[in-house]
Amino acid sequence: MQRNVARARQLAGGVDTWLTLAFLALMCIGVLMVYSASIADAYIYYGSPLYVFQRELVWVGLGFVAMAVAVRVDYRHLQRFALPIFAVSLFLLFAVLAPHVGQSSHGAQRWFGFGSITIEPSELIKLALAIYMAAWLTSKGEMVRDFKHTVVPFSMMVGLVAILIVRQPDLGTTIVVTLTMFSVLFIAGASLTHIAAITLGASGVGLMLARGSSYRTGRLTAFMNPWHDPTGVGYHTVQALLALGSGGIFGQGLGNSVQKNVLPAPHTDSILAIIGEEWGIIGTVCILLLFVLVAYRGIRITLTAPDNFSRLLAAGITSWITFQAMLNFAVITSSVPFTGVPLPFISYGGTSLIVSMVAVGILLNISRHTSGEGIALQAPHHGRRDGGARLPRTRNHSVAEPRPVPDRKQRPRVGPKPAAATRRPRLGAPTYKAGIPRSGAR
Repeated sequence: MQRNVARARQLAGGVDTWLTLAFLALMCIGVLMVYSASIADAYIYYGSPLYVFQRELVWVGLGFVAMAVAVRVDYRHLQRFALPIFAVSLFLLFAVLAPHVGQSSHGAQRWFGFGSITIEPSELIKLALAIYMAAWLTSKGEMVRDFKHTVVPFSMMVGLVAILIVRQPDLGTTIVVTLTMFSVLFIAGASLTHIAAITLGASGVGLMLARGSSYRTGRLTAFMNPWHDPTGVGYHTVQALLALGSGGIFGQGLGNSVQKNVLPAPHTDSILAIIGEEWGIIGTVCILLLFVLVAYRGIRITLTAPDNFSRLLAAGITSWITFQAMLNFAVITSSVPFTGVPLPFISYGGTSLIVSMVAVGILLNISRHTSGEGIALQAPHHGRRDGGARLPRTRNHSVAEPRPVPDRKQRPRVGPKPAAATRRPRLGAPTYKAGIPRSGAR
């Protein structure tokens, strides 16, 4: 079995085979479902039912080129250029909010428009922040548990990024970025008390933001009872639930969705509802299991990463993809208040799709340098006071020499020779009682 796994990894270029297969399966499903979900909108708005599908193929092609580069280029170079990458992404996040610079659509200002091509800085900052935080926390070493030198600067940087994304506004991306960074800080070995404190603070700020905006308050109301205003704030939630419900167990069949004609953003944020209508519960659960497989392989790569930077970077990428996928599932099933966030690798998108594919390429790059066995020796232990890593106590039986056993005849006797009265009788030997002659007379 081990030989077959090693052979499969060799044929795949040394990368994680299961992660590659799960990613390719999600990409194929995404391309197929973007075509199915976008036919109506593409024909109405662009005059061609293949308009969105053809653009999706272009983005997928560019994404595979960028992903191939990310797989082949040594990931250690990212640690040296972490600060410039983060600085450029942060500047774009500032610039998109400037008047007459960022492109506005449906009340949001999130994109740079270059003709028919748009760039979304909030998608770039996900990868840039994961790279920078991995490099920055690695440089902290044992100081990662210090509140003043690590937790306070960390909170300020993540808080600045979160405020800029909220201003666009994009609450879903803000939640994904915040949860991802908290996960990286936890894996880096920060104090659980500090993490709990900043989590409570972030939750309080989020509650204030939710109550301070009318449309966010409306979404909370729609979450509690979407049928109270099915044509207003609850419209998106109601239509998504109707799509999932009409799909049943096996679905209506590929291309037979009805809700894609009335559901907002059927090929982007709401594509999971179309999958549930056309593929049913079976198809939806299969996609969920593929994301679970991606998360599992990402966690395994994190545990077997060769150094601290790659461990934190793999943890950041895995957390980002997992949290975003789970948030999309929760939104479409009305498990949380509605917020727009694309489903990784499946939703239509230019910047989001390419950046996600580059992130998977980096994760596969790290997997090329792992042994695939055991747990990395740099795994954090939150019980140590110095914040350092505690090495696991393992025994290498394949290296240790067997303990020599001396010959029984040469073994020295320890202590005095036992007395005759305390000797253990031989098996089958006759026994004698005191005061009874040896002749056997009683």
